Amino acid sequence: MITASEEKAVDYEITASIATEAFGSKEVVFSAQRIKWLYESGFGQGGAVIAAYDDSKKVGQIALLHQKVYLEGKPAAAIQLVDLFVLQGYRSPQLVRSIYREVERLCQARNIRLVLTLPNEKSAPLNARLLKLKPFLSLQARIGIGGWSPRGSKLRYSGLLKSMPKSEALGLLSNFSTPAAENGLRWDAETLFNRMNDPTRDYAVHATADLLLISSSRKTRGIKHALLCGFFSRSDAPVTPGAMRGLIRAACRFWKHRLFVYVGINHRLPQLPGIPLPVRLRPPILVQLRDFAAENPDLRFDRFQLIDSDFV
Repeated sequence: MITASEEKAVDYEITASIATEAFGSKEVVFSAQRIKWLYESGFGQGGAVIAAYDDSKKVGQIALLHQKVYLEGKPAAAIQLVDLFVLQGYRSPQLVRSIYREVERLCQARNIRLVLTLPNEKSAPLNARLLKLKPFLSLQARIGIGGWSPRGSKLRYSGLLKSMPKSEALGLLSNFSTPAAENGLRWDAETLFNRMNDPTRDYAVHATADLLLISSSRKTRGIKHALLCGFFSRSDAPVTPGAMRGLIRAACRFWKHRLFVYVGINHRLPQLPGIPLPVRLRPPILVQLRDFAAENPDLRFDRFQLIDSDFV
């Protein structure tokens, strides 16, 4: 009998194996270590898994990552949906509906207000039809040339987070906690530190006294670039174009890439980095949302960057 329910004790090795088989691509191999990190500590709030079973055999799932969002100065419990997959031989409309019903039940039981997700082309219509998620943000990829100019005197740090002792890293990050008055995911030093502790990827931080940039080295269609994962600023300090350019140059210099890519919104920045990529080269990333507190919510985020998602 095929059922769907919350998985109380996730076997990460089995989950990684099933996910890899379900995606059916030689280029996509799931890491049990990364899944464990993502579900348990990646966003600092833990997570839950709705799994599909054939008797006791796990055949699919969807994961719910708990997140803390602030709206107009008040906290709102949120989850981000990730890692929806079902083994080929078990895929059916009935099973998918059962998984989504369990997601909705769990959200209501735990007083979750917001559901967020960055869907692919296949899951977007399922999210809309079965969980009533609506388009919320459209994030356009932007590209630019960072250059490798000499290190600026105002740069306080530029290097891998993993190369710093935890106490020093937390001390640096504590200057850039997001203010409660800013609509978006709430980040403090501990949660940002955990977010960059992905066991399979490296992140660098570049900081002046008033602005911090998180970056990572990536390759898309064979082109290497510095991915600008997120900017964070002191709440009481203005962000200047010069400070932005300096950190972008620092990221490109650190990773030895001339190109950079940024995807996101951030109202604290004087302008978004780079220029928009044509849609034919990179379609915008869709963010879907459901607000359980309102049928037609009038919500806005001041900031949503790739570091806020599981994309990086």
